[in-house]
Amino acid sequence: MNERTLEVLEYDRVREEIAGQCMSEEGRASFLSLTPSADAAEIARLKSFGRAWMDSLSAEDPPRLLGWQAVGPLFSRLRVEGASLECAELFSLGQFCRSVTEFREWALARARRAQSGRRDVMALTGSSDAVLVEFASAVPDLSAAETGIFQVIDRGTGEVRDLPELRAIRQGIRKIRQDIERLIGTYLSDDGLKTALQSTLPTLRDGRQVIAVRANFRGRVRGIVHEVSQSGQTVYVEPEDVVDRNNDLVSEEARLSREIARILRELTATLAPDHPNFVEALERMVFIDRVAAAARWGRERRCVFAADSDAASGAPGGTGPSDAPIVSLRQARHPLLRERAVPIDLALPPRARVLIITGPNTGGKTVSLKTVALFALLNQSGWPLPAAEGTALPIFDFVGCDIGDEQSLDQSLSTFSGHMKNIAGILSAATSRSLVLLDELASGTDPQEGSAIAMAVLDRLLEKGSFVLATTHHGILKNYGYTHASCVNASVDFDQNTLSPTYRILMGVPGESHALDIASRNGLDPEIVASARSYLAEERADVSALIRGLTAKHEELAGFETEKRKEEAALREKRRKTDLKELQLRQRELELREQGYRRLDSLLAESRRQLENLVREIREGELTREKTLQVKAWMAELDERVAEEYDGLEASRRELGGLKDAHDAARRLEDEERAREEASSPKPRSRARSGTLARAADSGAARTADGIPDLAPGVEVYIGAARRRGTLVREEKGGKWIVAAGPVRMTVAATELSGVPVSSAAVRTVSIDVQADMGGDDVPAFELRLIGMREDEARRALSRQLDLASMKGLKEFSVVHGKGHGILQTAVHEILKGYAAVSDFAFARPEDGGTGKTIVRLG
Repeated sequence: MNERTLEVLEYDRVREEIAGQCMSEEGRASFLSLTPSADAAEIARLKSFGRAWMDSLSAEDPPRLLGWQAVGPLFSRLRVEGASLECAELFSLGQFCRSVTEFREWALARARRAQSGRRDVMALTGSSDAVLVEFASAVPDLSAAETGIFQVIDRGTGEVRDLPELRAIRQGIRKIRQDIERLIGTYLSDDGLKTALQSTLPTLRDGRQVIAVRANFRGRVRGIVHEVSQSGQTVYVEPEDVVDRNNDLVSEEARLSREIARILRELTATLAPDHPNFVEALERMVFIDRVAAAARWGRERRCVFAADSDAASGAPGGTGPSDAPIVSLRQARHPLLRERAVPIDLALPPRARVLIITGPNTGGKTVSLKTVALFALLNQSGWPLPAAEGTALPIFDFVGCDIGDEQSLDQSLSTFSGHMKNIAGILSAATSRSLVLLDELASGTDPQEGSAIAMAVLDRLLEKGSFVLATTHHGILKNYGYTHASCVNASVDFDQNTLSPTYRILMGVPGESHALDIASRNGLDPEIVASARSYLAEERADVSALIRGLTAKHEELAGFETEKRKEEAALREKRRKTDLKELQLRQRELELREQGYRRLDSLLAESRRQLENLVREIREGELTREKTLQVKAWMAELDERVAEEYDGLEASRRELGGLKDAHDAARRLEDEERAREEASSPKPRSRARSGTLARAADSGAARTADGIPDLAPGVEVYIGAARRRGTLVREEKGGKWIVAAGPVRMTVAATELSGVPVSSAAVRTVSIDVQADMGGDDVPAFELRLIGMREDEARRALSRQLDLASMKGLKEFSVVHGKGHGILQTAVHEILKGYAAVSDFAFARPEDGGTGKTIVRLG
């Protein structure tokens, strides 16, 4: 891909926009250096990573990727013996190690869940993040380096921690400073020196505390003069007894600096053996940062990854499938137009190599060309496309375009000459796997000669087998598209009522330029427009009528297809409701059976207990008339209860039979209504309906073939006129059968039995959508600004921010508290330390606010 093509198609603008999603400076720099690839294996690899990351963004535990400052230039210094990294450099290196560790820990957690068999959202979708887990597991482990760095460097401030070897020195420095402040205080509080002092506050000069003394009282304070004011009225004196302590302070601070330098040098030396791991980890983290940036951009723009189509399938003699479009764009939106983009559908049919787009100016022809070519470049960069599912593109080895005005005064090129020079270069580079875009082909010269050149150029590109998308206003090229089997005409739609384009692409139909309509709409004198129409009346009447006729036929066909889809959707909805009713009937039948079993079981258990009591009483005593009457009464009561249960079961069966009859009647009415609709359909739709009738005939044949089964043990049957359902147990003599109807068995004549037809209803799945709604209108801020608040106001604001962030799921935000005297900073850190949901907090990077801003992360 040459730079001119990338520039014309504005690939660099899209690349820069996606690069803004990178989490690291090095990831962004690497992203900006990317160009489209022609390696199919590499493109497939990039798309597999991007697709996995985009899918994982919707998981309950998405991948964790933290940002880091540039660390690549530091690695070379690790290999130099005796080298020492600065405190800020080691802090940046520690942040990089933290990012690596977080990414690895996420992968290890996912791997453990997979091994334990946990079925979460991602597992149910086929573990699409497996490629990410495998990649992250291969990143070198830098946890030991991270631990070593942050044992010396504070995670929050980026300064050297209060280590034991530094603690004594720092305590000594604090004591010396206290002594200096005490000595200075004796001078400032001395009543005898009040008239000699210019100020009652100490002043710093060259890092040493001094006293501002009036010049005419210079001799009242013995010491070293460090500075005289510009007016000469004030001298800054360091008292003699303070000089020694200031000297001690300088000495101790120098000692502290030497000790810190030694610690950093030793820490750098311990990191040197990890140099190869640092280099490999940075390479992998930069790669995954690029992948994540493209995935996040794609999710924001509702993008998809294009399916791969074989460019060879459309070539003469190709071996691929001949029914799938070679180039297919569904609801494609130019990424730079954002919300203003009008989605387009475009498909290059099998065996077609040239698409000629015609239509009015400002109709969207050039934007359509650029969209196709830019999508090809984005696809071959491994990035998602702002389109709908079903978008498919092949891999092109070259993308050449002739778009825009090629006029050049420096090179003495006219518009036509510039176009010819550019097309000559494209023809020399094009192959059978190339994509060529030609906007306003052969314009800028005599129309007759230009059309001849255009057809000759298309002939050569057809010989090469290249994919060509061309726009034109030349009428002869429309005829060229009809007379070549490998060419397809298309047009951008134009609304005749509003005289404005709709930006829709109509495949298979050439379009008119509508130049006169557009000229009139843009203010050209109506008399001039009328005169122009008179010149064209005879010359173009036949062609225009043909085009209008084709357009009308195309719109009629599109309307028919839309109506057909609506009817199919209505039929599917009716079938869904019918199936739902059938399911409800089966559920009701099962409920009734279960109720009958439970009642019978309860009846038998209670009867058994009563019978056992009666038998025990009879055995324990003599058989008296009273006991005999008691047994008879029990038997009569049992008969009554069995009869009651049977009557109840019969009532339930009648209720279920009524529901089934209503269901069958509704099905018959639907079938009769559908048959009447098909019989009354207009003739042009007979071809579409024939498929439906054939399917209905096939379905009926299948039911007839299934038939009513013969009577045999185990076969389900309908009993009598009430059509109660039962199961045959065995055949008895005299043409009778034992039938089990729920818990009751009965003997029924074979003439009163009819087999239940075998059902071939497909198994349907029921999907359950679960939605969670976090109520409340208040939302947490991504950046909480506390500057200008009093301490108690700031504390309340931060506490409320933390509560909202916990409820709304905000994992990270920043708090701007400023530097000042550190009051707000101290209050913020106190609250964050005591809030249970806070997992970590630290000052922002220097370029992002430094110690005046704190980054908060919630667990």
